[in-house]
Amino acid sequence: MRVPEQISLLNRFIFLDWASARLIAGWVPAAKELGWKSELSRHMWIDMTCANRLLGRKEELAANAKIHIPTPQIQKFLQDVSEADDFYAFLAGWYLEVKKEIIHALERLTESLDPIFDAPTLELIAELLPKKRDQIEWAKRLIHNSVKEPAILESVTRWRKYAREYVRHLNGIDGRADLGTVSKPTKPNVESYGPAPKKRTMPDWLIKGDFENPPEDVRDNLKIFMWHYMTEIQVVDPMCYVFYGLDDMPFEFYVDFSRHIWDESRHHQMGVRRLEQMGYDIKRFPIPFVEDAIQELEHFYAELTMFGESCSFSRKKKSMDSFYAKSDIISGMTAEIDIVDERTHVKFGKKWTPVLYKHRLENEQSLDEIVRSIMDRRFAGAAEGSDLGKLSEEERRSITHFAFCGKIEFKNLVFDKL
Repeated sequence: MRVPEQISLLNRFIFLDWASARLIAGWVPAAKELGWKSELSRHMWIDMTCANRLLGRKEELAANAKIHIPTPQIQKFLQDVSEADDFYAFLAGWYLEVKKEIIHALERLTESLDPIFDAPTLELIAELLPKKRDQIEWAKRLIHNSVKEPAILESVTRWRKYAREYVRHLNGIDGRADLGTVSKPTKPNVESYGPAPKKRTMPDWLIKGDFENPPEDVRDNLKIFMWHYMTEIQVVDPMCYVFYGLDDMPFEFYVDFSRHIWDESRHHQMGVRRLEQMGYDIKRFPIPFVEDAIQELEHFYAELTMFGESCSFSRKKKSMDSFYAKSDIISGMTAEIDIVDERTHVKFGKKWTPVLYKHRLENEQSLDEIVRSIMDRRFAGAAEGSDLGKLSEEERRSITHFAFCGKIEFKNLVFDKL
């Protein structure tokens, strides 16, 4: 295989992995169980990591890192096969048909490459394929457990057939499968549920709560931090709406943001693990959860990274020291690892928030000006009689970002009781 053809195929696989991460993000809010949301966020990160690694190899071969849409037909295909009528149908069509075909196409590529000339590409593909196969096995198990219900079985079967025939129509996802001429399948006449459903799906057992009323067991002690970690799953759906909805950002944004989303799922898992180790049934603990899809994508990202993340360092560092002082090593490590991740997330926010505002909103404000505008919005929306609502205009203008975080939002935390 000549280098130009290899570059073209690598570009296609990069684009498909990038698209896969975004389509999965669009369907995460439709995933019912919290464990599914966590695993799918990991798949998003894996797909973006695979795309980024392949891009590095393409850049070596082509001396540029530009990613092209392979063909208009591929773009339409991605749109069509993602618009399933329910979560399981999408999962079956995307994982058991499309992702499986991507693996077959990568295997076809390895058969065409020279073991010496193309050794770096071959080594890279050999490293990535097991990660892709593991994703399919996970989806297969979940789907097999779901199709005991006839309606789900019918939906899954219909969408798998549609995705499979569409791939054949393309002559394989790489256009090199030698399947002969196959007509484009007719799209099933169903109402699309996703991507980006209007309502988020939550587990039947989930108790809705709010941060103002933490569970009594953790209300006045350090365990409240583990509850806060557990509740971080509630930001994953909104983050996925952002990841899917921002369709014109640089490739590097999605690489960074996929890691950020996966980290939030990990933080949830860290909190769940520690609370269960402490003997609690986490299904008894409420989680703040809003069903509606978010609309202000840019503002959500800015508030998440510039306030939700950056406001947490002082209190988490203090909790970490308290846990270690009480010889609670696992809780201390939970806080310490979270701080490590949050530092990276704030760096991402500083990097991308001004880009988002300028590119998407035609807003030329500096990062400091954006942060101040977010604070002003919070002041303006403060309830009368609340801590924020009681402040005079002069006091509001005098409060800096970090003073806002430490003195207003988290002033009543208890650090001396485990």
